[in-house]
Amino acid sequence: MTLIGLVRHGQTDWNLAHIFQGASDVPLNATGVEQAHHALDSTPEFAWDGVMSSPLIRARLTAEVIATDHSLPLIGVHEGFREVDFGWAEGKPSAEAYAAYPERDFPGRESVDAVLERACAAVREVSAQHPDGRVLVVAHGTLIRYLASAVAQRDFTSLPNTSLTLLEVSPTLWRVPMIAGYSLREPFEWAHEEEALPRFDPAWDAPNGIDPATLPLAERPALEAYRSTTEKSLSHTTEESR
Repeated sequence: MTLIGLVRHGQTDWNLAHIFQGASDVPLNATGVEQAHHALDSTPEFAWDGVMSSPLIRARLTAEVIATDHSLPLIGVHEGFREVDFGWAEGKPSAEAYAAYPERDFPGRESVDAVLERACAAVREVSAQHPDGRVLVVAHGTLIRYLASAVAQRDFTSLPNTSLTLLEVSPTLWRVPMIAGYSLREPFEWAHEEEALPRFDPAWDAPNGIDPATLPLAERPALEAYRSTTEKSLSHTTEESR
């Protein structure tokens, strides 16, 4: 089993102005850099093996900040984690884009099926390269939301910048025990044949679904279940010494 921590990148000026960003290479703004510094603040201490990212600059910079702050190695970028290419809509205010194409069928946009195919392939490649590993992947809001929806078989709202979603990956079972920082009482699961692609309802494309905060939540952080006995002992000792 591989545990992948999917982190949405920090804020950009286009995020702030509600402009469709997609595959456009927009850098972090000052707020986004600050968010990256605090991306793991709300999670318990955890021994991640390293950080990788989408090739887009906003994800790469977020990954670099996290890696530096937490003394983690940068282990590369993967094209499969690039954000959805929204074609015509990129660079346009979201209100204008939705007014013209309410169904998000923008000319030249990448299909949901194509996104899921490359994203699932990337997830499986990370799992194959890091069996029993714990890898942070800095990616993008829509792509992470697609993966969460594919496992949960339901739609979700937009995920906040630098929020963390956990994806547990085995050859025939994927589990999501945490979405956007919210630890779930009952993790979502997708049991499947090896190399299968998940079903995805086109209605889940837009971020108009369930707010993860409204789901039944666990009393303890989901990451606790993945911490080793040594990690828990060290954390307890650290807390006692404060």
